[in-house]
Amino acid sequence: MSVYLGIDYGRTRTGVAVSDRTGTIASAVGTHHEGHDGSIFDFLTNIINQRSVETIVIGLPLTADGRETESAEMVRKFAGLLIKRFNLPVEFCDERYSSKEADQWLRMSGKKGRPKAETDAVAAEIILQQYLDSLGNK
Repeated sequence: MSVYLGIDYGRTRTGVAVSDRTGTIASAVGTHHEGHDGSIFDFLTNIINQRSVETIVIGLPLTADGRETESAEMVRKFAGLLIKRFNLPVEFCDERYSSKEADQWLRMSGKKGRPKAETDAVAAEIILQQYLDSLGNK
């Protein structure tokens, strides 16, 4: 099976999740803080190498009615850089409501008031899990 890397990309923070080796379950790994944690590419290189990632899944920001947002262009450019850097396939996954869902999950689990960075990592987990679930339906 394949290991997938899920990304909730943002200018300031980028949440990251990975799948298990069976490509069934996503788990939050952490959040990269731009300007504080070094290069995003070094951060991702470590995860990709340690986990033997074979495919990258990145959340694509869409409006409620399914149109791409202004941020979608930034995400698509970042995806192009990922392809050049890692020579891995990059898939897009609708990220509508993933941050809101992550906030709700953290609140329900008693983690209300946690740092935004934790929300970003959980959002990446939600994005990746949605993608993995969609593979099971194909």
